[in-house]
Amino acid sequence: MDKGLKLSLLNSYLIGLPFGLGIIAFTIFFPSMFSGEGLLTLIMLTTFARAIAGLVISFVLSLWVGAIVAKKSINNEDKLLLTSFKYSASINLIIWIVFGIIAALSPENEWKVGLIAVIAFVICTLLTTFTIGLLISYRIRTGIKKYSS
Repeated sequence: MDKGLKLSLLNSYLIGLPFGLGIIAFTIFFPSMFSGEGLLTLIMLTTFARAIAGLVISFVLSLWVGAIVAKKSINNEDKLLLTSFKYSASINLIIWIVFGIIAALSPENEWKVGLIAVIAFVICTLLTTFTIGLLISYRIRTGIKKYSS
């Protein structure tokens, strides 16, 4: 494994993992923080438990894929915003496909629940491209330039 890939993986996991898991936890527990009651959180957890577990596992694995995509984009000398978009889109595509398939195939849900994943993919990709994805891409790019020169 070359230094560029190691650096890309390191930044992807050190920055992306705590941020992503924090956002997932916030989203799960937001209803109880907002209303002061845990019933909405309980309903959400019982309805989407398998899909949320799939989302978390696929998120951890997709950070690896995103790091590879970011490294290749940086080596191709793509603009930083394009690198951030590719990084964010690859991660979000993986996690929301997994979430959508699991949610849609659960016996208690209708197939329409998978539409949540499509909407979430678009929103999350747009938001992360300009925030955490941009930070991670910048850190990867500066690290690769530092070690390559």
